[in-house]
Amino acid sequence: MSSEKHKEGISYVPYNIIPLNIDSETWAEIQRKWIDVDREKIKALVDVAKEIVNGLKDYYLKKVHKVTLPSYILIAIVVIVATILTGLGKVSGETFAFLMGTIVGYIISLLSKHM
Repeated sequence: MSSEKHKEGISYVPYNIIPLNIDSETWAEIQRKWIDVDREKIKALVDVAKEIVNGLKDYYLKKVHKVTLPSYILIAIVVIVATILTGLGKVSGETFAFLMGTIVGYIISLLSKHM
């Protein structure tokens, strides 16, 4: 089979084949060590990711003012109520579009102050 792959021009590199001068127990120990090293690498990457997330969380919690969250909640309530009223036909589509444009402008002005 490998001669067929070689004839087709496909390079075939076998992985995890036991070298001739190593017994199977030693090779199994080597495989276990590789797995341990991979686990340590993954653990280190997860630790770095946790540190980055915690750092970003602390940064944004210190940077964002305490007034901003209630403002966003109020905007969300207004958008939900306006959407429901527009869906029921109590508010026209043009009024809804005007309201959404005003809210987007307000959000942009809020974001520009915090950056």
